[in-house]
Amino acid sequence: MPYKPLRGKRDFEEVFNNSSTKINSEHFRALILKNSNEFRLGMILPKKNIKLAVHRNYLKRTIRNLSIDVFGESKVSLLLVSKKRVLDFKKDKLRREIKTLLLNLTKELNEENNYIYN
Repeated sequence: MPYKPLRGKRDFEEVFNNSSTKINSEHFRALILKNSNEFRLGMILPKKNIKLAVHRNYLKRTIRNLSIDVFGESKVSLLLVSKKRVLDFKKDKLRREIKTLLLNLTKELNEENNYIYN
């Protein structure tokens, strides 16, 4: 497995409380914490915001695949949170939004101190 999932309340709280970078898009918020181990990924996609399980599962797969492509070799913990209700579920639009969010996150981290590619 190219990443380790964030598991348990302690892992999620660590990223929430100590995140070095936060970026928002229309439907999502990404928090990232530099760590010394490997790439770790967590997602919070509540039923309240994304009603159908099919849509939640699609987003989980998409987020997992895109984040591994972007952050696969980096040593960060990434937490992606759905921040508001997705009323108009268009796969292409949401995939572009997630990809843009992740690329903006890498850009932000690289501007800070070239952390990703060291």
